[in-house]
Amino acid sequence: MRQISRLYGKNVLGIALNIEWAKFLKGGPMFAVVGETLTAGKRQVRLERVGRPEIKNVTLSAKTFDQVNRNLEIRDLYNNEDAFNLSKDYVGTIRARFNANLTFYDGLDGKADWQLDEHGNHPLTELLLADFLVVDASMPFSENGYFEIEQAMLKGRPHATCGGRWLNQDLFDFIFTLYINGGNGPRISDGVDGPITWSSNVFPYMAPPNGPKAVSS
Repeated sequence: MRQISRLYGKNVLGIALNIEWAKFLKGGPMFAVVGETLTAGKRQVRLERVGRPEIKNVTLSAKTFDQVNRNLEIRDLYNNEDAFNLSKDYVGTIRARFNANLTFYDGLDGKADWQLDEHGNHPLTELLLADFLVVDASMPFSENGYFEIEQAMLKGRPHATCGGRWLNQDLFDFIFTLYINGGNGPRISDGVDGPITWSSNVFPYMAPPNGPKAVSS
């Protein structure tokens, strides 16, 4: 809740593109998206990257449960990685943190909904290591389409939506429910049911600016 309070009332900048995917995507309708912040200059350094939401804040932040790298803050290493080409030097370190923290979340309801493999790998680890949003432009839009393509892969069925991430989807509730009970139990809520201002469902899909808010001392 402390993090949410720091963001309350803030506005952000956004870029919306309206394109014909058949002309733009020569390899087909499915593509992956990553956002990056790089330094300028001949030797660019990746300062920040984001594919799927809340990987660093929710999934990788805790160090307590990682018996391999308990004293290591790995998120700076993670940020420096190319999402499409993870280096062999650190992928094992990051994998261990995913396995440890995902297993912790799974146990919060007192039962195991995710079965680890013989090497102790969580079923979501490899999917989340490939940290980019997956979108299929040929499939219909869904307001709850985040991670639907990946879930379809896990269940061995065709995906039914375009995937991606809708601005109004309650991501924290979805992530906690996915991690803790795998969708096999009640929805787990963080207590926040919606944004300050709802985004539009027509192009350019932006929410109007937040109005001025009184700040209490």
